[in-house]
Amino acid sequence: MIYAQPQPAGPSGPAPGGKKIGGRPMWHWLVLGGIALVGLLLVSVVGLILLLNILGRGNPQDTLEDFYSSMENSDCELYMDSTTEEFRRALETTSCTAFDQTLGTVSAVDYTVNDRVNRQGYAIFEVTENILNADGGTEEVHLRYFILRTDGQWDLDGIQLVDEDTEPIG
Repeated sequence: MIYAQPQPAGPSGPAPGGKKIGGRPMWHWLVLGGIALVGLLLVSVVGLILLLNILGRGNPQDTLEDFYSSMENSDCELYMDSTTEEFRRALETTSCTAFDQTLGTVSAVDYTVNDRVNRQGYAIFEVTENILNADGGTEEVHLRYFILRTDGQWDLDGIQLVDEDTEPIG
């Protein structure tokens, strides 16, 4: 009887479902490889987003420069982006119309950063401004800028006039 013969030991050729690798069908490995590639792509995208957020946080020095640039160029949008709402309320510059009336006439201001200290979420800059006065001379003004970090962004939050009675920040 031919049909009663025992099967030979070992692999007897490809299974009806396709080629087998390591005891599993080929489609199984292709699905696992596809899932691994999608996972790797997802991790790469998340990593890129985090990297861009870290690099895009800016720094307080850029915020100070943006503030001066906004006054020099009468750029209300840059002014709004580089200052806090509380600061704009204190200066009564909460709209572009108010900005143009209050600060829009400021021309280039020559300034020098003398010192910078970081304290509890703030970067504090001591700045000397040389302002052109009405008679054509220049006047030195010493100011302290408080730049606050909120939601990963640095914004100008306050200005203080520095005189001989002002306590040092260092």
